[in-house]
Amino acid sequence: MEWNINNSWDFSDTLINVKKDTQDSGVEDIATQKHKINAEKTYQIIHELEELGLPKNGEQVKIITFKSFNAILFLKHITEKETVEDLKLVIYSFNYDASKLLDTLINEGKIKKATILMSNLRNKAHREKEQLTRDMLVANPKIDLFFASSHAKIMAMRTNKGNNYVIEGSGNLSFNSRIEQYCLSNDSKLFDFTSNWMDEVKVFLKGKKELILT
Repeated sequence: MEWNINNSWDFSDTLINVKKDTQDSGVEDIATQKHKINAEKTYQIIHELEELGLPKNGEQVKIITFKSFNAILFLKHITEKETVEDLKLVIYSFNYDASKLLDTLINEGKIKKATILMSNLRNKAHREKEQLTRDMLVANPKIDLFFASSHAKIMAMRTNKGNNYVIEGSGNLSFNSRIEQYCLSNDSKLFDFTSNWMDEVKVFLKGKKELILT
């Protein structure tokens, strides 16, 4: 990627070169992953993140958001209370503000390390827009970033207080005004489940065009 004479970035050598909505995602041969839990569940409709109490071990909270909301604020909310020893992040869309916040939280020691699976299914315009965001994450030595054909959205974190928060939902790490749904769990087995399948995908795709390792 170079800065050309027209004062714009040249993305002709962009990292992600697979076509959007390919027929084969490259992960079809991996068995479907499953996790079942009999957890105490609570159901809440919230308008502001501050109204949400973090679940205790074995609890699960269902959340609906109505206002403009960026799911990265879940991570910020938790790091204000606990240190994240290990973060597993599976993302589809990641705007600059969210990536900058993540980078800052890591540099401040509120997150010790992070593994990120970022989707490569974005169209060319989105890939170009997010290239500088990727470059920022690549530059952080405490972030292990890799790419695969993915539409999943998960944040899993193990904290210094022994909690294992896992957030699954429809929202991307960018602001929008759509109705979004989330499930926030505190479950060590679910954290391990997420960590394990991410490792499996990374190993499976090593050397294939769907995966770019940093």
